[in-house]
This record gives sequence, structure tokens and C-alpha cells, in this order.
Amino acid sequence: MRRAAAAWASLVLGVGALAAPASAAGAPRTGGPIDPNVLLQALSCASAGNCGAVGDYRDALGNGQALLVTEAAGRWRRAVQAQPPAGSAVDPFAASRGGGLTGISCPAAGECAAAGRYVTAGGTVGGVLLQERRGRWPRGVRLALPANALRRTTHKHRPAAPMSVNAIACGSPGNCVAVGNYETVAEVLEPLIAVERSGRWQRAIEAPLPPGAAVAGQNATLLSVACAPSGGCSAAGDYIDTSGHQQALLVSGSGRRWAPAPAPVPPSDASGDPSLTPSAIACPVPGACAVVGTYLNPLANSLGLLLSQAGGIWQGGVGAALPAGAAPAGTFGDQAAVLSSVACPQAGECTAVGWYFDNYGNSQGLIVSQHDGVWQPGTEVKLPTNAVTGLNKQSSGVDWISCASVGNCLATGVYTDIGYNSQGLLIQESGGVWQPATEAPLPRGAATAQSAATVASDCTAPSTCTVIGDYDDASGNLAGFMLTENAGRFGRATELLLPPATAAEVRLSLAAILLPSGPAAQLGKIRSARRYVYTYRAVEPGTAASSWYATVNGSSVLIAAGRTQARAAGATRVDLRLTPAGEQLLAGAGVLRVSVRARFTPRGNHGAQQAQASFTLR
Repeated sequence: MRRAAAAWASLVLGVGALAAPASAAGAPRTGGPIDPNVLLQALSCASAGNCGAVGDYRDALGNGQALLVTEAAGRWRRAVQAQPPAGSAVDPFAASRGGGLTGISCPAAGECAAAGRYVTAGGTVGGVLLQERRGRWPRGVRLALPANALRRTTHKHRPAAPMSVNAIACGSPGNCVAVGNYETVAEVLEPLIAVERSGRWQRAIEAPLPPGAAVAGQNATLLSVACAPSGGCSAAGDYIDTSGHQQALLVSGSGRRWAPAPAPVPPSDASGDPSLTPSAIACPVPGACAVVGTYLNPLANSLGLLLSQAGGIWQGGVGAALPAGAAPAGTFGDQAAVLSSVACPQAGECTAVGWYFDNYGNSQGLIVSQHDGVWQPGTEVKLPTNAVTGLNKQSSGVDWISCASVGNCLATGVYTDIGYNSQGLLIQESGGVWQPATEAPLPRGAATAQSAATVASDCTAPSTCTVIGDYDDASGNLAGFMLTENAGRFGRATELLLPPATAAEVRLSLAAILLPSGPAAQLGKIRSARRYVYTYRAVEPGTAASSWYATVNGSSVLIAAGRTQARAAGATRVDLRLTPAGEQLLAGAGVLRVSVRARFTPRGNHGAQQAQASFTLR
């Protein structure tokens, strides 16, 4: 449960996005440093010390980007900025606009695949697929929707046709499956499957629905997928039946051949409309999978859903039995249990995790184990000794679990300490025994007041696991971290190093020192002050310069110039002073046409960037 302005004409620049007004997405922001607001989303490890993770962050201009971070031979590299397909917005992965990476799968070291959504320059949302090759991430490709997809663009009365990419899994390098949903020409939502074969993504297909699925008013999706090295995959999600009820959608197949399983019978205490939401799937071998999620009972209580497959046949659903002291599910709306993740190191031997509410209004971590194909009653996570207790005080839960073998697992999540800080949870099972949870260590310099969480884990061997999470750094900014467990011991957390500024960011930042704006941007005031001061947000250390020119008797004359040394990323001032020729020209002018050239020379390893524009001073 993750903690949860210039009004003049004729601007001519190298990238059209630089013309955006200050209120638009992508416009450089002024003021204090930007909080990168890092949110790591998913983790996958091919082997010990060889992992990949994806997440979201805000760049030095405040635009929403995605990051890709790789661990190779036990060392985490600096993250790189995910490159969306050509024609994307300047904030292609802004969550507020529907962007973001949702999943990653690493079948071999340096060979990962990631998936999610991005925003185009026109404001529509598309699926994006990225493939790491030999440790390098090239530009992503756009997911090609099925032929019956609605081709609707954004305008003020009708939003763009919705679509989502929710998960990805790879059986081997270059052979992956991504799942989600999309809107068809019939204006209903259908489940989507995209398949990669030998390194090439094919056009996505519409996943088949079981008999009895609604035609009109369909709202189906696939939320999770698991693939075997042999290439067979299984996916889970939900759909609407002809009675208008939400049921579990379970499909399996490979390539372009997929088949739905008959809808499993809901748990015996489910409502007439059970609202089944299978959110996670694990398959140790084909035909023996487990799915977890949620369903509703007649009193509008959310309860944990458990579905099991044996011999290729899905059994009827069962509800997770909650620990003693749980809030009652027999009264209206008192319980809200969720199962969020499942791991199955062996057929019939699975563990599911999530959270539920106790009788005191606290959310507590939940672990439910399956032995010999039978789901056992759930147990409450024993929190660290510094956890807050009392009425309506604790907010803990478990988001993810990974198991290296039967009885050897690591679960991650969040809890509230006695100082009402959110802290990351590490819950270890060793030799079949769950240990009391411990607080996740944070990188050096972490803030005292915290909103930390451990997001995901991946265990490649017993007591050999990797963890990702988020925390507040010394500046109070949300940052990312990684943890490694070796021989049952966790070392100090590694701070995620954000991607360096890109050349595109530098070009975009130059918009701030092109067109003057505000009350001071008037000919008379500039003439009196003999200067104009820009506020410039540097995206990295370097030198920024701006020069104004006017045409006199057919010749270009320098009328003002200024420069500044930016020692670090952040806001600085470029003091533009009139030249003697500029003072003389402005002294007798009532209107003046000006061309401006801006340049930034970084200390980094990419070259200088330039931009130009023209405006009229009045």
C-alpha cells in the first residue's frame, strides 16, 4: 500500500516545444530546486547482482520523465532517461497526463524489457515498449494497437481513446509479452496482448473473452502476466459478463494464439456482482498458476481473492481467511482486505501478501500461504518494535513478495513508526518460518521525517535478494534507493543516481532566456534601467548567455548581452546589459524589432546548445 509569457509574435526555435507558454507542460519553471519526486515502480533480476528497475521522476525543468536503472555485476549504474518514440511530448511520462512505465522483465543479464505509456506531442496516450540490449537502452517503440482500435484524438469535448499497458513478462531475451487494454471502434474496452518475437514487437491483438462476456458496455483488461522459458504465458485481469458483473479473466497461450479459461466460480461469500479483480499471477510451471486480488461481499467489504490452477484447470475462488482480531466482514463496509502480490516457487506452494484492517481501524500486513495446493489462514505481519500502536494509528501493508525456493521469501511494504513516519518494511521467511519484520535501512543523509517505502523485491537464491524503494533525502525530496541482501544480511542502501540532463532539456531550458516577459519587459523600462534580467533554470552546471540584436541600415547590431556561470542545476540570473549602440538605439525608438540568440555551454559531455527567437519591444 504505497503511500500512497511573452505576447509577441514570430518565435523561431530549434524545437517547437520551446514556444510553450509558462503555464504549459514543458515550460521551464523558475523558483527553488525541483523535487525530482522519484517513484520506482518495478524490479527484475536475471541473476544475483544483475537487475533492472524502472520508475518515474521529474527532470530539472519539472517535466515528467521515466528512468531505467541497471545493476551489473553487483554495481548499480547511474539511471538513464527512457527515450520515448519520436513525436512525444516534452513531459512524455508525466503521470498526471497518463504516462509512466509500469513493468520490467529481465530474462538475462543486460537483456531486459520494459513497458508502459507515454504522451505524444498532440496530447494522446500510447503504449511504449523498450528493450535493453547488452546493457544499453535504445529509444522505445510505440505499441501498435489492434486493427479495430479507436483512432480518436484529443480535443476539448472528447478525450483521446484510452489504453493501458499494465505488465510485461519475458520467457527469454527478445521474447516477451505485454498486457493491458484499449478502446475499440465500438467504444468498449477490450483486453490487449502484445507479443515480441526474436526482438521484434508485433501488432497487439485483442485477447479473447470467455463465453458469456458482454458485447455492449465491455470494460475488460489484463493486469498481470507470467511467462515460462518455453514461451507459454498466462495472464489475469477482469471483464464484464452479460449480467453486467465483473468476473475474473484468465487467458493462456503464446504468439497470436490465446484461449480464455471458463470464468472461475467466485468465493462462496461473494456478492451477486462479485467485482473480481485478479491483480497478480505467478506460474512456477505451465498449467499450475496462482492468482490473487480482491472481490466484494454483499456488505460492500473488499476481501482477498485466491485462485488456483492445477493440471491446467482453474478451481473455484476462495476468500483469504483473515487473522484473529480482523475487522468484521459481516457488517457494512468495515473490512477492506487486499492481496497485492503472489510468488510460487513450486506448484501448489505459493505465498500471497497484502493488507487488511484490524478491529482498531489499523491497516496491517497480511501473509497467506498455500501448502500442497491448499490455502492456509492468513497471518498478520509482526511489525518492528518501533511501530506505532493504538486506535486508528497504524498504516502498514505488504506490496510485493519474491520467493527463491519454498520457505525462503522476502516481502516488502510500508509501516508507520512511533514518530508517525512511513518506513520501508523487510519481512523475511527463512526455512519456512516468517521472522519479525525489520525497518529497511536508508541511504546516508536521509531526512529524519520520512515517507519511505520498499516497493519490490526479487530473490535469486535463498537469502540473496534485491530491493527497491523510495525515501525522503536530506532536502526533503523524494528519492529512490536500492538494497542488496547477501547471506541473509542487508548492507547500507544505495541512493539512486538520477539521469544526467539531456541535450533536449538544455535546449528547452533556453526558452527562459529568449523572450522577455513581465512588467520589466517594456522598451521604456529597459531604456531607463539599461538592462534586463532573465531568470534562468540551468539543468546542469555550465555557462548560459543571451544576446539581443537589431537591424540598423541593413546590418545586425549587438544591442544587449549577458552571461552567467551556473555552478549547479537550479535557478540563476542572466543580467543582460545594453551596449553603447543599444543605449543609443533605444533612446530614440518607440518600437524596436529584436532578434535574440541564446546559448548554453555545459560542463558535461555533450556540446553547446543554441536557440533563437525574435520579438518586438514597445
